[in-house]
Amino acid sequence: MTRLPYETKGGHASLGETLGQLTEYLRLASEAALTIGHLYKLQHDDIEMGDQFLRIGQNLLRTSELATALSTKGHKVIQ
Repeated sequence: MTRLPYETKGGHASLGETLGQLTEYLRLASEAALTIGHLYKLQHDDIEMGDQFLRIGQNLLRTSELATALSTKGHKVIQ
């Protein structure tokens, strides 16, 4: 498994940089899942599998939004 490079301040991981990485990777994973979902629907005519990947992509996007909200506004939960 590849370890992520963390920005450090005085040898300690930076909270802001690490949260930024988390939201960026969640966004990228969301885009990948949404793309896979569309490809399953278009290229493989598998609507059920495509829908599942689209749901995964939407959930990852909501998770990214929740992480952003928690890191910028405190513990306000997105519904």
